[in-house]
Amino acid sequence: MQPSRDGLVDLHNHLIPGVDDGCRTTAESLEYLRAFAEDGVRRMAVSPHLDARLVHDQGALYQRLDRLEEAFHKLVESCRESERDTAPGAPPLPELTFSQEILVPDVETAELVFLEPRVGISGTNYTTIEFGFELPEDPAAVVRATIDAGRRPIVVHPERYRREREPVPIEEITSWKEEGALLQVNGGSLLESYGPKIAGLAWELLAQGLADLLSTDHHGAYRPIAPIAVMRKLERRGAREQAKLLFNENPGRILDDAETLNVPPVEAPRGE
Repeated sequence: MQPSRDGLVDLHNHLIPGVDDGCRTTAESLEYLRAFAEDGVRRMAVSPHLDARLVHDQGALYQRLDRLEEAFHKLVESCRESERDTAPGAPPLPELTFSQEILVPDVETAELVFLEPRVGISGTNYTTIEFGFELPEDPAAVVRATIDAGRRPIVVHPERYRREREPVPIEEITSWKEEGALLQVNGGSLLESYGPKIAGLAWELLAQGLADLLSTDHHGAYRPIAPIAVMRKLERRGAREQAKLLFNENPGRILDDAETLNVPPVEAPRGE
C-alpha cells in the first residue's frame, strides 16, 4: 500500500544552516529540503534552537533572533535560486516559515520571552517549547505561563524528557495537555531512532490519543529523518486517518493559526 504523501507539513527541524547543531552549510540544507519535497512535504516551519533564558541578558535575545532571521532569509533566497535550476517536473521545495524551538525552563522566563513578538511560529500565536531533557520542577506551570502570555504552546518531543534519568511518566505528560498544551511527537521516536523506551512511550501517547502532531526534528546529516518512513510506519498500523491528521492537517492548521483537530487513538505496535 502506497502512503498518501500530498501536502505533508513539518513544524520542527534544524535545516537553517550554520546556526545550531543542525545543517552546517546551505548545500546541506538544500539537499535535505529536496528530499523533503520528494517525500511530499509542501510546507515547513524551520525551527533553530532558541534559549529563552537569553531574555535575562540585556540585548542577547534580540541579537540571537537577528542572527536567526538573517540566516532564514538567506536560506529562502537560496531556495529561490535553486528552484530556477530545478529540472522540469521535480516537486517544488517546501514553503518555509520562520520559527524556533524555544527552551523555556521556568515561569519567569516564559513571562518575559513571549513579550517579544518575533518569538514563536511567525504569523501565528503558536509557539514550540521545550523544557530541557532533564525536566525542571514544574513544566505544567511553564505551559500555563505561556498561555497567560497569549501564546498557544506546542510541547515538542514529550516522549524524550526524563525524570530521575527515566522517561517522564505519561501521567505527567498528560498534565501538560490538560493545562492546554499541544503535544508534538518526533517521527524518529516511532522509528526507534532514540531507543526502545522512548519508542514505547511515543507509541503509548498515540495509543491514548494524546499526540496532536508529528514532526521530524531533522538535524541535517547529524540526524536525518525521512517523513515518508514515518508515514509508512503509521499506515502499516492501519492508521491512515491519524497519519494525515498528525503530519498534514494539524500542522497545516497551526501554520494557518487555526484550531487543531482531535486525533483518534493509534493501535500500539505488537512487533513487526
